[in-house]
Amino acid sequence: MARRNYQQALAIDIEFGDRYSQALTYHCLGSLAQAEENYAEARVNLQTALEIYVEYKEEYWGAIVREALEKLPE
Repeated sequence: MARRNYQQALAIDIEFGDRYSQALTYHCLGSLAQAEENYAEARVNLQTALEIYVEYKEEYWGAIVREALEKLPE
């Protein structure tokens, strides 16, 4: 259910061109995938979130995502 809601939110973010909100939604999808131990999906979503946070010079959330990425198993 959570995944479906996040994916719907992401579709809306993309439709309206809201890049900043996309970052948060990718971050949430990455955290969800990490909790499900789907590390490959977590890495893709978190990396996408990080790229957007860097684009917006959002240092706080960028640091949180970097930390999450560093903790992911290979």
